Amino acid sequence: MHFDLSARVTLRGGFRYTHDDGAQTGLEANLLGSDNVSIATLIPPTSLSFSKDNVSGKIGLDYKPSHDLLFYANYAHGYRASSFNAQAFFDPSEVTIAKPESINAFEADAKTQFLDRRVTLNLAAFYYIYTNQRFINVEPATGAQLFVNVDRSRPYGGEGELTVRVSDRFSLRGGFGLLASKITRGTLDGVDLAGNRLANAPSVTLNAGIDATLFDDGATKVSFSPDVSYVSSQDFDVFNKLILKEGGYALLGAHLDVEHAPLSLSLWAKNAGNNYYHTWRIDLLSGFGLIYNHIGAPRTYGATVGFKF
Repeated sequence: MHFDLSARVTLRGGFRYTHDDGAQTGLEANLLGSDNVSIATLIPPTSLSFSKDNVSGKIGLDYKPSHDLLFYANYAHGYRASSFNAQAFFDPSEVTIAKPESINAFEADAKTQFLDRRVTLNLAAFYYIYTNQRFINVEPATGAQLFVNVDRSRPYGGEGELTVRVSDRFSLRGGFGLLASKITRGTLDGVDLAGNRLANAPSVTLNAGIDATLFDDGATKVSFSPDVSYVSSQDFDVFNKLILKEGGYALLGAHLDVEHAPLSLSLWAKNAGNNYYHTWRIDLLSGFGLIYNHIGAPRTYGATVGFKF
């Protein structure tokens, strides 16, 4: 619902009542041989259930001083229901229910356009307080994938997007993200996590690109769009182990597009610098003597042909 307090100010709000019932019955995991005969029962038949009621909502103000400017701020209380561990395969300890997750979110945003709408600048700031934030934690000794909660965490930061249309044939675009994340209360495997960074939470992300029309006679159009992105260092677990930390890296890409209706051709390249980086790392040293790695895609390139009808 919304109320226009004046020609320029609008009050918005809403609430939601949620009742969740969940049941998981007959879960069982078995190790089978090549002849499909059971070798071992990994997880015996198990049943779990949960029931939860919740009221959440949102309230905020919009301020629009002109057609090209919009500022708004809001507070929201969000809720995410309990959930079963979909990664339960190998050990009875994996058969769990994560606690319901909630968030108190404070946000402020600005959407602006200048110079006859040739410049678009969008900015946002946020401050989140999570309760019972959940994630998968892999036990190094056994490889068991446990669905767990951390009592409280506090991410906050900001982001922005800028587009500059220099001419009808040339545009610049860029964006940034700033993030500070910290666990403020929580214990896992007997370790106090307070003060640690959240996993997969780089402090800085950047991107920039160019969109240039090289040729356009009304029938045929050729355009070129190079881009670059940067991700700062990040941790891949809430214990912030040095062996699981990933350094910052940048990725280059581009695409050259040719359009001649009804045909189109795009030549593209991703990670043109062939940088080596990880998207996920798991410590399995104590049980298996290794670090399990997800490696980012290497240099890839190709062509895409389209036909409109």
